[in-house]
Amino acid sequence: MQRVRVAAGDGERVIAARLVVAADGATSTVRQALGIAATTHDYGQRLFVARLRTQRAPDGTAYERLRDAGPTALLPRGDGCYGIVHGVATAEAAGVAALDADGFLRRVQDAFGWRAGRFLEVGERSVYPALRVVADRTTARRAVLVGNAAQALHPVGAQGFNLGLRDALTLAELVAGAEDPGAEGLLEAYAQRRREDRSRTLAFSDGLARITANPAPLLRPLRSLGLAAIGAVPSLQSLLAGGAMGYRGDVPALCRGAGA
Repeated sequence: MQRVRVAAGDGERVIAARLVVAADGATSTVRQALGIAATTHDYGQRLFVARLRTQRAPDGTAYERLRDAGPTALLPRGDGCYGIVHGVATAEAAGVAALDADGFLRRVQDAFGWRAGRFLEVGERSVYPALRVVADRTTARRAVLVGNAAQALHPVGAQGFNLGLRDALTLAELVAGAEDPGAEGLLEAYAQRRREDRSRTLAFSDGLARITANPAPLLRPLRSLGLAAIGAVPSLQSLLAGGAMGYRGDVPALCRGAGA
């Protein structure tokens, strides 16, 4: 059993569990309590996140524009607005934070373009550093790390959320019907099944973040040609989409459409 001491308003209590799942984010206190180290890389960017209302309501399509200073992404929400993620160089972050709403709208409109129409209104903005945080290992005695607790990725390409879902789906498959969900053999199987997908997704995300942020003049036309080729060649689109959806290594059953 793993035992966790929890402090609450009515005092402390001890919770015993056969398996502890750390799913508490990139700064995971559970990971730290387990003594699992993590490697952190700062990409030198800050990400502004907010709700955005545009001239044309979302139709379910997500957009991402890649620039040297960081990505600008529009993600459809269920309330008729987008969530916007706007990356800027760390040195510019204070100046962007000081912009009023109209100034920020002009900035993100210029960065993104007019594909979604005119940007009309932006909500309260939050800002986060663009970090890559990778745990040295994903399991410990009767404990497992999933999602951002195991690995937090740069948001370019939106791979972190998908990777975390595949962590959870794989763990759920292994635990379902298991006599002991925290058995050493089960956790070893989890780490083995996640190894290839995890390592390849980390490499893809990191490479994409570094290439798109590289300001070298010669790289800009090459990046544009590469993106144009992906847009024009269906086989390249399928290859990219398949990798983004996790069709590599030991794929969880639900990702194959085989689960209940």
